[in-house]
Amino acid sequence: GKGYNVIGRRGDETGKRIAVTAHIDAKKGTPGAIDNATGVVVLLLLSDLLRNYDGNKLIEIIAFNREDYYSVPGQMNYLEANGNSISNILLNINIDGAGYREGPSAFSMFDLPVEILDHTKNVIDHFEGLTEGAQWVQGDHSIFIQYGVPAIAVSSKWLIDNMTDHDVTHTPKDNIGIVDCTKIVEIALALNNLIRLI
Repeated sequence: GKGYNVIGRRGDETGKRIAVTAHIDAKKGTPGAIDNATGVVVLLLLSDLLRNYDGNKLIEIIAFNREDYYSVPGQMNYLEANGNSISNILLNINIDGAGYREGPSAFSMFDLPVEILDHTKNVIDHFEGLTEGAQWVQGDHSIFIQYGVPAIAVSSKWLIDNMTDHDVTHTPKDNIGIVDCTKIVEIALALNNLIRLI
């Protein structure tokens, strides 16, 4: 069958872009609660929070399809459609693996300019359930990093810390029972604040 990316835009069409991403697919045989239904919920909440955004950036909310399968065709389609305009992206924020019930939510930062780095650290300090996370590359933010776009990957600290030896994602254990919904709301509120600061 065919799959599609879903993209919503708000803000100044001529401005630099902030691309906020999450993938909408899940591996066969898993409910995909934190990989990646929670990421999609953050996109929906953030879309609502930004409904009155009128800043000088173009905010793109992107639901990528088929991240969890070979050759990431959703990412490839986005790159093909955007061609040379990737350089107009100021920042990618990718949500994947967020909302796990144990530990804080983690913001992993990749090559952020000083001003965006300062804003991000201020937002992290403002929310009790957020922390800075170790860098990891197994997500949609990688394609942006490869093209020289600064990125923030939002996930669960527990998941990042146990990435090589956990048995949650891509299994039947990735179900609604492992999700803390208050963390999803906190992430959306924090990202709304961050985008408005930028």
